[in-house]
Amino acid sequence: MKKNLLIFTALTILTVTSAYAVITIEECTDAEFLLNSGYSSLSAEDVFVSKNRANGKPIEPLYETSNNIFVKAWRKLYAYVDPGQDLPDRIHHDIKPAPHYTDL
Repeated sequence: MKKNLLIFTALTILTVTSAYAVITIEECTDAEFLLNSGYSSLSAEDVFVSKNRANGKPIEPLYETSNNIFVKAWRKLYAYVDPGQDLPDRIHHDIKPAPHYTDL
């Protein structure tokens, strides 16, 4: 009985196939996957913007921080007064070779 159980266990261990989880590059760089893996929303947004830049797609922020009109207007005014601020409106824009009114 023990011999048969030992042989059965050995055959079971030998015949079990490994399950490999295949993750593509597209899935690894998806914002939802990055957030679920423990990365911050800023990291996920940077990966999203870099991916769009490399593929030639329009660059837009992944997450909007606030939908309040007053808060958006205040941030734009603050960014106009202090151009040293790293706000999403200044980081995520297409570079134009000629001056434009949005550069102010």
